[in-house]
Amino acid sequence: MNKNSLMPRVAVVLATLGAVTAGAAFSAHAATPQLATAAVSTVAGTQGELFPELNGLRIRAINSSDTYLVLDGKRHLIPSSVTYNALFRSTDGVRLVLTTANITDGGPLTAYAYLARTAEDATVYLVSNGTKREITPTALDKYGFNVQAVRTTYPSVLAALPSATPLT
Repeated sequence: MNKNSLMPRVAVVLATLGAVTAGAAFSAHAATPQLATAAVSTVAGTQGELFPELNGLRIRAINSSDTYLVLDGKRHLIPSSVTYNALFRSTDGVRLVLTTANITDGGPLTAYAYLARTAEDATVYLVSNGTKREITPTALDKYGFNVQAVRTTYPSVLAALPSATPLT
């Protein structure tokens, strides 16, 4: 086997390993600001593709400390560890990938996004970016949401928010 035939195989193995590696720790900001800035500026101009099959995954590129939640096939930056901890049970489900640049940027979640329900209704919602998204019981587990962190709020608060596509 020569060097030229080995290189494509190595690339496939590396891509596969990057796509399935789990258990990465969450860090809201890069240890070196230059690295985080470079990663963001490289991605900002990239359209990317939709990956609905990744919905519910939390991903982080190997060379970045930014963690994303995939919703509607788009990556959404989780802006801080405070927001992360308000939404998710742990960092165990964060998957390391080679890059996130190929996934369409859906914009960040709101700082202090939260899970909410009313005292009268057990339906749980993700509240972020001025909308509420119903979360089915199956999606609560699939996405790794922290049911202990669900806030009970007034029905009028949730009624005032427009609904976005439910998370299933």
